[in-house]
Amino acid sequence: MRQTVLSNCFDHVRQLLLPLFVCIFTLCSLLQTASANTQIDNLAKIHSIAQDANGFVWLAGHQGLTRFDGSNSITFSASDANWTLPFTWAHEIEPFDDEFIVSSETMGTWLFNPTSGAFNKLDIDTEHESHYHSVEFNGAFYVSSANKIYRYDRERAVTQHLLTMEAPANLITSQTHLYMDAGLQGIYVYKDEKFAPVISETINVVADVGDLLIVVTPDTMYSLQGDKIIASTAVDMGSNGLAKENGSDNFFLIANNGDIKRYNASTLKELPHGYNTAKKARVKAAFHDRSKVLWLATSLGIERLVESSIKNHPIVFDIPNNSNEITLYEEELVIGSFGEGLKTFAPDSTIFPANINAAFSSKAKRIMDLQPVGDDLYIATFDGLWQFQGNTRQLTRVNFAHNDKLLIKLAHHNDMLYLGSNFNGLYIYDLNKEVLVDHITHEQGLPKAEIIDILPFDNGDTWLGTSQGISIYNRFSKYIKNIPNQGPNKIISLEYAADKVFAATLGDGIYILDRQGTLLSVIAQGIEFTYSSTIRDKVWIGSAAGLYKLDPSTHQITLVPATERYSFSDQAILMGESAFYAHYGGILEIPIEQQSFFNADVYISKTIVSGRQYLQNQEINISSASDVVSLDLVSLDYRPGQAKKFKYKINNSAWNYLSGNQLTLTGLASGNYNIEIMATNSLGQWSEKRAYANINVAYPWYWTPQIRVIYVVTLFCLFALLAWTFYLRTQSIHKIYLLLETEIQRKGKSALSTKRHLQSIVTLLAENKQDKAIEIAEQCISAFQNEESEEVPDGLYGSNLNIAVPYFAEYLHRKYHVKLAHDLYDKNNQLSYEMQSNIYKLIYEAITCAILHGDSSCFQLTLKEFKNKLWLTISDDEDSFSHFNNKVTFNMSMYYIRQIANKYNASVNTFEPSDNKGSQIVINFPMMLNS
Repeated sequence: MRQTVLSNCFDHVRQLLLPLFVCIFTLCSLLQTASANTQIDNLAKIHSIAQDANGFVWLAGHQGLTRFDGSNSITFSASDANWTLPFTWAHEIEPFDDEFIVSSETMGTWLFNPTSGAFNKLDIDTEHESHYHSVEFNGAFYVSSANKIYRYDRERAVTQHLLTMEAPANLITSQTHLYMDAGLQGIYVYKDEKFAPVISETINVVADVGDLLIVVTPDTMYSLQGDKIIASTAVDMGSNGLAKENGSDNFFLIANNGDIKRYNASTLKELPHGYNTAKKARVKAAFHDRSKVLWLATSLGIERLVESSIKNHPIVFDIPNNSNEITLYEEELVIGSFGEGLKTFAPDSTIFPANINAAFSSKAKRIMDLQPVGDDLYIATFDGLWQFQGNTRQLTRVNFAHNDKLLIKLAHHNDMLYLGSNFNGLYIYDLNKEVLVDHITHEQGLPKAEIIDILPFDNGDTWLGTSQGISIYNRFSKYIKNIPNQGPNKIISLEYAADKVFAATLGDGIYILDRQGTLLSVIAQGIEFTYSSTIRDKVWIGSAAGLYKLDPSTHQITLVPATERYSFSDQAILMGESAFYAHYGGILEIPIEQQSFFNADVYISKTIVSGRQYLQNQEINISSASDVVSLDLVSLDYRPGQAKKFKYKINNSAWNYLSGNQLTLTGLASGNYNIEIMATNSLGQWSEKRAYANINVAYPWYWTPQIRVIYVVTLFCLFALLAWTFYLRTQSIHKIYLLLETEIQRKGKSALSTKRHLQSIVTLLAENKQDKAIEIAEQCISAFQNEESEEVPDGLYGSNLNIAVPYFAEYLHRKYHVKLAHDLYDKNNQLSYEMQSNIYKLIYEAITCAILHGDSSCFQLTLKEFKNKLWLTISDDEDSFSHFNNKVTFNMSMYYIRQIANKYNASVNTFEPSDNKGSQIVINFPMMLNS
């Protein structure tokens, strides 16, 4: 008994501290988001707000020009070393094409490019350099400086003074007209080269909406088109600011007390909107951006308002823990409080008797869950299960043994009521028999007796969410399958949709499982979820910091706008066309209609390359892999909500997720890298728009694309030259083979003919036919003589150079009609026979090769001794010897010459002809030749 009491006390303390922990968690989340915005929210001296073509919001004021991307800001001013402007104090910024017209306090009017950060001064000649407001209209610039108005023609560089007012005035341009707000003197329109009065009343605020001008005086609001008033209406509140609604012809009027009203510019008819009341402060500038955020630059700083169709019903009971449960009973919303029993949502409801809570025990007034079944309402409390009977209007404790346990969750399915307890496992109560039919605890296999959520199915499977995972219990087979947690946190809710089970946890994300309990995916990690329900094919899941909607088919989870400051304590209940969700401060009423999807612009807001900063994105060229490239990424959705997520891929590879909004790359190899970036908007939806970046990492000088082209061309030429060389060499070898084959065939035929003659002679002698044999023998001898007479003089054959060379000269003249003049060494006889034979072979091969492969008709041969060397020189009258050094085209003569020269360490040189006439081959031998 003592242990039970201590456990109940501990659970009571836990329940009391839970809201505190939730609030701390929510506060930390909000502080983390707010820390990025504090740098602009505290700017109290902002005079103008504008949005550039890319979607960045710019604030002009005493600090300079500040660009805000939803997370970070950059301020251009004279005091900033990285983002420099010649001036600091800016009065106004006006969009002009893709630039801004900036009016400064000390240095006149400038054109500023918000994409590159470049600036250029307009050379406007005014009496004072303090320009309050500058606009462009019909090709000319109009400037308000001190109490004077100027017109500047940029093409002619001419400044014209138009008029002088009693006080400084503001200039406003619509699509078709130029106006002047003269304050106490009223509104003027520029017509026929001069300003003409239209409204002569004190002007509170003005704003252009398309081709109309909205003018608010202390008691009337006008819509002007040129000098015509097309609509007017009375105003019963002091006006503080005007802002054109983005993408429409409507506008917002901000009253002195903070009320916001929405009107149509043409009719001045008031329209509904979902913006809350603004802070009470003087509005100096108002702006409505593309993400439907209303910006107010006030004397207290920057205030941003987000439109929401959500309605909060504050319901707070006099209890320590305002953790309430709600359900739909008899078409009314009823509340189960954590300390005061049953309550009704409608103050005038009579669904419960006035004294109904008197029937509860003191512990039972702490209600954990409500479950309507037909006309009855079952109530899970700290003191067991209770029942409110609709027909008798009485509240009683359900009659079964030990019905005093702390129950957390109820579920109804097929006439069975499932009871999840805090310490005692699962009870199954038969509503027809009014008895307990099953009780599942540790003994039956549950890993934990704390049952947080229950999901029953027709086949008897009952999914149980516990602090240690999921248990699937079949009430027919009594079999339990336990699925352990993927992380340290509890399973807080179970929901079945699209044939999948979605198990939300207190920080480990949402587990997606099939009906067999197989884990399919895990999403939304890091969010502390509470209970869930399915409404209109979407799973609605509460959390400690906002309400989420999950598409069960695509698993896309999005934050419901304007719910991030609420901590939810129960599941959503559908009533009519709205979902009602209990939170710790009351009940939210949320329309079911889908929120319009905002396709946020995704950009690279800042590029840092090895310490050098650049505005936005540009092609990045770096010299080596050691350079560091950092890209600051933004998703231009200014609504509060989830922290934006980013992912990127390089050269169409797989997507990589980032933990923050900065992508840092280093160690990139040489080459070109194309980076694609995606981001979510403030609701967690992935935008269809993407950002791109190109990074070029330089190659080493020896591996640039140009050098590689040269390498390829060179290799191709080398391969072509080698192929041509092998082709020519093959042709030369083939020619030599043909010559050898012809010679072998010739000599073979001669030997065969001689063999046949000898056989005939032998035969004839055996037959005593001597005359016939002698005749054949004489024919054979004659053939030998003729063949010997035609024998080529290709060697000495026992002779010497002095005899062989003259004979060779006669042979050349006789056979080829070529002349050979010779001048021989007078000491030839002192040379060895082998040496003479080799020298003759050189002479023979060189001259015959020149004759057969050239056009020479005259040769000159000299063999002389000079400087202790023997010089063999052969000259011709053409260029036959100029190709003897060619190692590609060669023949056997060249081969013999080289082999003989190598044998004697002789050098072989050829000389080109002069004037295309005459060539030489010179071979010199060392004089170590005597033997």
